[in-house]
Parts: sequence; structure tokens; C-alpha cells
Amino acid sequence: MRQGVTAEQIKAAADAIAAEGQSPTIRAVRERLGTGSPNTIQRHLSQWRESRPQVTQAAYELPAELANSFGRELRRGAEAATAELRAELAEAHTEAKELAEQVETLTHERDTAAAEAAARADEIKRLADQVRREQDAAEAARTEVATARVKIETQTDQMAEIKSQWADQVASLKDELASYHERFETARDSAQQAQQAAAVAESRTQAQADKADDLKSQVADLKTELSESRKEAKAAHQATAGEAEKWRETVALEHKRNAELQSERDNLAERLAALEATEKGQEKG
Repeated sequence: MRQGVTAEQIKAAADAIAAEGQSPTIRAVRERLGTGSPNTIQRHLSQWRESRPQVTQAAYELPAELANSFGRELRRGAEAATAELRAELAEAHTEAKELAEQVETLTHERDTAAAEAAARADEIKRLADQVRREQDAAEAARTEVATARVKIETQTDQMAEIKSQWADQVASLKDELASYHERFETARDSAQQAQQAAAVAESRTQAQADKADDLKSQVADLKTELSESRKEAKAAHQATAGEAEKWRETVALEHKRNAELQSERDNLAERLAALEATEKGQEKG
């Protein structure tokens, strides 16, 4: 911090300048000291001038020739004093001009400082608004991340439930298919046994002719049962084929739905990762 000059320093500089036969102006004193405010130098310089001893004259009678000579000296002294006063007046004008320049400089500095302060206030307001917007964006991102997490968890639970239902349906369809196959095998065995019984009945000897009608009736019944067994087996096969086709369609639909859910889950996971990266970047920033 720059130290100000004292009254003693200003008066000592003025004495030194006056002793050198020069006029102690504000600029001369300031150049001699190397520092100092023009206002401070002017105030103490005025006090220095007022404190300088004034020459007084005693009233006494002088001879005419001495009085004339003294008058001439007085006139020369008055002229010199007038010149000195004029010089001091010119110095005062110079000092006033310097003070006006100093005031103008200070006024300009004040206006510049005020403009800088206003610009800084605007910049502070702009930065505060930017921080507030970034905080709002971060809060919205955190809310979106939380929502995405909840949605992912919900969809994960839904996918687990769908997979469980799908597994149950597949197991049920497999059981039904096994039952249809078992029934088909039983019907085929029955038909084979009926065919074998018919062949045995037809190869019996004439001695059993009295039982032919009964055998024919049995054969007819067996044929009827065989026909019904064949129809039942065909129906069972068709039903089994239909159920198998439905099961394949159901499985295909479940696979497609699982693929869509997995794709949506991957998209949500990517968005979540992007949002978390953005949030971390803002926190570091």
C-alpha cells in the first residue's frame, strides 16, 4: 500500500525549492518528493505560504532625496511583488488546471470502476442463473434416472413372471403331448390285437362252425372297435398335432415377446448409463 506524504515533507520540499530561487508549485513539490496527492500537496503548500514571515516597515521620516530613492526602490519592489503575485496567480491557475485534470482523471476512474462493477454484477447474475439451470437439469436427470431404474425393475419382474408362466405352459403342453402319445400307442395296440384275433377266428376249423356266428359277431364287434380305435387314434393324432402347433406358436410368441422386452431393457440400461455418466460429469464439473 502506498504511503501518503506528510505536511513536514511538503514544507521541507517547498523551502528547498524556494532556496534554489524557484517557485514551489504543486508539480515541483510532487516531482521533488516523487509521490503525493495533488490535493494534499496544495493544502499543505497553502499553509506553508501563509506561515512565511511577512516584511513590515516602521513609520519614520526620511529625507526627500532618500524618500525619492526609497520610493523608486519601493516601486521596483512593488513591481517585483506584482510580478511575483502574477507568477503566483499563474501558478495558481496552473495548479487549478492540474487539480481539474486530477479531478477529471479521478472521475474517469470512478466511472470506469462503476462500469466494471456493473459488468461484474451482470456476470455474477448470469453465472448464478447458469448454475441454477444446471442444478435444475441435474435434478431432472436424477429424477429420470430414478424413474428408469423403477421401470427396469418393474420390467425385470414382469419378464421373470412371464418366463415362469411360459415354463409352466411348456411343461403342461409336454405332459398333454405325452398323454396323447400314450393314448395313441394304446389304441394302436388294441387295433393290432383286434386284427390278430380276427385272423385267428377266420382260421379256425369247420368244427367250430356252430360258433361261426358268434365269432363273426365278435369279429364284427372287434372290427367296429378297431374302426373306432383307429378313428380315436387319428383324432388323438390330429389333436396332438394341433396342440403341438399351438404350443409351437405360443413358444414363438413368447420368444418374440421376450426379445422385445430384452431390447427395451437394453435401451433403458443404455439410457441409464448415459444419464449416470452425465450426472457424474456435472458433479465433477
